[in-house]
Amino acid sequence: MKQLVFVIGLIFLLAQPAVFSQTTWKSPGYKPGTMRKVMVLAKIKNEAARQQLEDYTVKFLADKGIDAVPAYRNLTRTKFESREAFMAYMDSIDVDGLLVYNVEEAQKVMEQKPTVSIGVGVGGMYGGYMGASVPVSGGANMVVILSMSGKFYTRWTTGAQWIISLSGKYDGQTDKISYSFAKTTAKAMLKEGLFLPAK
Repeated sequence: MKQLVFVIGLIFLLAQPAVFSQTTWKSPGYKPGTMRKVMVLAKIKNEAARQQLEDYTVKFLADKGIDAVPAYRNLTRTKFESREAFMAYMDSIDVDGLLVYNVEEAQKVMEQKPTVSIGVGVGGMYGGYMGASVPVSGGANMVVILSMSGKFYTRWTTGAQWIISLSGKYDGQTDKISYSFAKTTAKAMLKEGLFLPAK
């Protein structure tokens, strides 16, 4: 019985999506070009979450033939006196595309989880039976609804050429929401034709 309750609880947790909304915008005049590398930069204070989001996005893009690199391993400078200086630096490290994640809003909300109960019984000495239902999970839980944006820039254009807005539930596990945001973003970038088809 305990195993059954555990399995039901696990299925319920895995079924909960970390990302529950997304919208995208692409510049009407955007045309994909040959890119040496795409750098993924997550502007997040939590270092573990930053690395996870960058690494997962790089992985999902690389799996489809896009040469992508995480900023935390490759960006040695963060301050530049002009856009031209920044572009020259990016050119020197073979980066032609830049995906920048930003946290837009983080709002705490109370989430009510469904209660899962199991029946317990005690047999009496006269053959009687007394049963009760005991809750094993459920109740209120504080979670954070996290809203982020991802903006894609190229060396040949000015301003963001593509934007994705993401919302998801952060329950204290950075790995889960980073994975979901990265997968959703990479899938949308590929679907909307931001890159030339891989050879």
